[in-house]
Amino acid sequence: MTFEKLTANVRKKITLLANSDESAIKHAELVYAESNTQLKQEISTLKEKLSNLEIIAGFKEHSPLVAKAVPPPKGGKKGKDLPIDVSRIDMRVGKIVEVERHPDADSLFVEKVNLGEGNLRTVVSGLVPHVPIEMMQGLVGIFMCNLKPVKMRGIESQGMLMCATDADGRVEPLVIEGPAELMLGDRVYVQGYPGQPDAQLNPKKKVWEQVKPDMRVDGAQIATYKGVPWKLMNSPNAVIKAPTMVDAQIS
Repeated sequence: MTFEKLTANVRKKITLLANSDESAIKHAELVYAESNTQLKQEISTLKEKLSNLEIIAGFKEHSPLVAKAVPPPKGGKKGKDLPIDVSRIDMRVGKIVEVERHPDADSLFVEKVNLGEGNLRTVVSGLVPHVPIEMMQGLVGIFMCNLKPVKMRGIESQGMLMCATDADGRVEPLVIEGPAELMLGDRVYVQGYPGQPDAQLNPKKKVWEQVKPDMRVDGAQIATYKGVPWKLMNSPNAVIKAPTMVDAQIS
């Protein structure tokens, strides 16, 4: 029942109340209490949807409650028995709020990315030959967040925008199809591969290099790891995919 219908229902009950007997009054009180509860639930749902839309639009960061739902990685267990799989990779939903060409590299974009952390991250991507800058601005995609920061022609990159690359060398960023209430910072997981991602990948261990070959877009354009689709923790119905490519490498 919509907010407007609930309000009309309550008004109707109040009008009838004036000419009712005691039993009818008690019944009306029960109906009012039930309607009031439904109204509160409806208002709470609308507030949550509005908050999530503001996050996606970049008007606000996550609230503490949302931050708890998508905690930053603490790093998994340490030791030689740690599995080399997708659970070690910290991939999250982010939105590019600013983008410009790198001043010293023709092929690089410099992006400011909102990952719901409170501060924007700088990400440098070699996508100038592949993606118009107008498409990069405002893009909501998947970012790898636990690579060791590295300087690219003098500007430190603090992550990587996940893209599909086909056999012809075409590159396109992965996109997310699904509910409007996507949360910035929501983490990617793959069913069957539990565990916390590393706080920061050790370049010497080459974890990403070993995981990367099994990161692919399948024949239906869906992002997968070893054939299992990527999912978002807080939006399980969302679909992470390539806009046009099939059977392509993800990197």
